[in-house]
Amino acid sequence: LRGLPHEDAVQLYLSTMSEKRSRDLLANLKRLHSNTSMNGEALRKLVKKYDKQATDRGDDILTTSLLPELYSAPVMNAPAIERYIEILRDKLVVSDEEEEESLDEYMTSIKEKTQLTSSSKDALDVQRRASEMFWLHDLIENKIPRADIPMLVAHRGFHCVMDHSGRRPLENSLSSYESAWSAGVHLCECDVALTKDEKLVLAHDSDFTRLALDPSKNKKVSDLTIKEIIGLTFKSGTRPPLLLDVLRSAQTIGGSARLVVEIKAGNDEAGAALVRLFRRHPELIERCAVVMSFDAYLMHRLRTELNELVEQGLALAQVKLPELLLLTVAEPPTTTYELFASVTDFNQVDSWLQHEGKPSLDGVYLQFQPQMLQPNGLAALRALSAQYKVGVWMMLGDPDDNVTASCLIEGGGVSYVNTDLPRSFSG
Repeated sequence: LRGLPHEDAVQLYLSTMSEKRSRDLLANLKRLHSNTSMNGEALRKLVKKYDKQATDRGDDILTTSLLPELYSAPVMNAPAIERYIEILRDKLVVSDEEEEESLDEYMTSIKEKTQLTSSSKDALDVQRRASEMFWLHDLIENKIPRADIPMLVAHRGFHCVMDHSGRRPLENSLSSYESAWSAGVHLCECDVALTKDEKLVLAHDSDFTRLALDPSKNKKVSDLTIKEIIGLTFKSGTRPPLLLDVLRSAQTIGGSARLVVEIKAGNDEAGAALVRLFRRHPELIERCAVVMSFDAYLMHRLRTELNELVEQGLALAQVKLPELLLLTVAEPPTTTYELFASVTDFNQVDSWLQHEGKPSLDGVYLQFQPQMLQPNGLAALRALSAQYKVGVWMMLGDPDDNVTASCLIEGGGVSYVNTDLPRSFSG
């Protein structure tokens, strides 16, 4: 078999090896592709920097000699690795229709095994949930200025921040989003993670320990298949939904129902999976208003992949692609990927949002700072909002009320304000 073309070798491997070993190969190729892409980009930037200095000194440049040699080396051949990955995906990933049928059957079996009889506690929970829903409908219909509603973003849907399911749905659950949209909320925020079998599932943490009925089952989301995740039943008896499920619900509800999607830093593969989802389901693209991350490299790469999606001929002429926003922090960074943005100085924002000197990202999603509500802070927000799309996210404990939101929207000109919709929101 020496000299066999690589693509044929992958096909042969699949025909003789178990599904588990084939999936292991897919995982290894994905890691190799990610490292190759990052190393290639870093090398290209270093060479460009060297060439600029070499030109000033009158020395020979490296771009025309070194880069072609390196890019032709097998270990740096990202397009070839991408072809191998696609071959594996074609063999290992079942169609959406087959998967949905399988999941439906699996969920039915779980419900039959875990069905509980009604009780007085059930009746009390129903009353509590009804009270919360009546309150939410009244808030949207009567308490919030109509002009502010399109800018409010229900953080992880309409959920209980204490992870109790007796009054409100659990965070990042399908019902948390459907409840918000049905009540008239336009935008909901969610976090996504990639499962072992490359499905985008809604999850804020690296595992489901905090929300699971059995917290001892604490394997990472990335180490679980979607069927295994469904088996980790939530406290509420529901399951974590696929991103595809939530986008389809938004499409069914219609109107202004849309998502703001956060991709965790370092999760490049989730960005690529999102582009694949858009390629397969272009009708759902407009249900995604914003994609954001703390990871600047991931976001610029996502911009490139979305541009390639359009260039490949997908019928997107009338489709509005999601805005790409870079998340920032208001305290000194604790990790290498965090970007610190103070309301007193937004000078670095321009460079963060550009790639190779050209506009790339649409704006920033800033962490709330009390100074934002002061006259100088509002003026700075207005100036930034005149150039870019601007969002504001809150920590639990920050002022989360109608007055603060209106001040940021109307006084600061921001486009998005996250809220957990506490009962105290309307004062």
